[in-house]
Amino acid sequence: MTTVSQDSLLHVDSYGCIFMYTTHRDLTTAPRHIIRMFEPVDPIKLLGALNTALVRFPQMALGLTRGARSYAYHRISQPPVVLPFDDRSPYYIGSEDTNGYLFLCGYRDNTIYLEYQHCTADGRGFDQFIRCVLFYYLKYCGKPVKNDGTVRTLETVYTPAEGEDGYVRLRQAPQSDAGHLDEAPAFHLDCQNDEDSDEMTTEITLSLAALKGFLKPNGLSPLPYLMTALSHGIYRTYYAGTGRREAVIAEVPMDLRARVPSETTRFYVALLDLPFRYEYFSLPFVEACRKCKETFDTQKALPHAAWWALKNATRVAEAHASDMPIDEKERMMREQARSYIRRDSFILTNIGAFEPPACMQPYILDYSAILPSAHQPFGVLVSSYQDTLKVSLSQRDFDPRLVHNVAAVLQETGMDVHTMSYPFHVTRYDGLRLAKEG
Repeated sequence: MTTVSQDSLLHVDSYGCIFMYTTHRDLTTAPRHIIRMFEPVDPIKLLGALNTALVRFPQMALGLTRGARSYAYHRISQPPVVLPFDDRSPYYIGSEDTNGYLFLCGYRDNTIYLEYQHCTADGRGFDQFIRCVLFYYLKYCGKPVKNDGTVRTLETVYTPAEGEDGYVRLRQAPQSDAGHLDEAPAFHLDCQNDEDSDEMTTEITLSLAALKGFLKPNGLSPLPYLMTALSHGIYRTYYAGTGRREAVIAEVPMDLRARVPSETTRFYVALLDLPFRYEYFSLPFVEACRKCKETFDTQKALPHAAWWALKNATRVAEAHASDMPIDEKERMMREQARSYIRRDSFILTNIGAFEPPACMQPYILDYSAILPSAHQPFGVLVSSYQDTLKVSLSQRDFDPRLVHNVAAVLQETGMDVHTMSYPFHVTRYDGLRLAKEG
């Protein structure tokens, strides 16, 4: 076993630390990954896989301490747990429920649920942990699985680079505020539901091959296409007959690893704006997609993405390091978080393809993930597995017209669309509910 420096595990990265101070009401502190297997889940073997994965991923064996002036990581000596689960989670992440761990592993029937506190990882970082857990779970179930080199198993060792603050590396990239979008009036849904109440999640599925068949000849990419469809769905649901003329603006987390490579599993994204302007609604669908793509290309260009990511990371890091009582710092961080996301209409995340080794795929029926709404009325997460692209749309207003209208727009572009809706309650996080250190 490799000896790991405590310092390399316990340092706080520049941006993700804001999730320590916020709650599930403010930000999406606990995204959910859902893996449906072909066979019923064995919780004993799943716990064994979790224990093995934690040897390889010591950065996940961390809890949080709420200090007098800041939050800090600590190593956990308690064993992990595997919990019975439902779509309406009754748990608090990082609490006694999870023995202090900042992730949750649950099961029900043939489904495995994995969630994480966003201060420890982002979606692509946590994907590495998920695939390791699944690999050992299938192995302990007696399945003939072999690592093709893409899974971080015990055949490899943890290195400090996996827990590095990627934003330090990003400082070496070119930076420019050229083309930055000024804050503009955005569509906001006045959602009166309690932010701790149930949400409705709808999985909207379509063929990835059919989507590519539409996008490629039109010179389009998935995110502007989906943004156009979502915007039209919002228009039909909430604009018609109201006189609204605001732009629909999505907050889009962009994985920075493809632009400035890093092995880190920590939070390493740029939170970009993707606007769909009111005048685009009068354009033909494909032309509107192109307008949307042209604008987004300027925002995700490396100089701008690096500049914007570092600007926000610096703000958060300075707040984390500031000398003020913890109660005051929490209030400041929560208002900063809410003010930031109020600039946008909703959050739209594309975590890309879930790609376990080919030998594991015969045992995995389906994959999806959920981004809770938190302080925003909608949370939208895009993922894919094999030939299925899935858009998970969470909403706090339970208005079925939105899903109906988004599906109709997708169908009008030739997609065969399927939807499945169910009540959802995010696993909660609150610094006052953390497990005691030890």
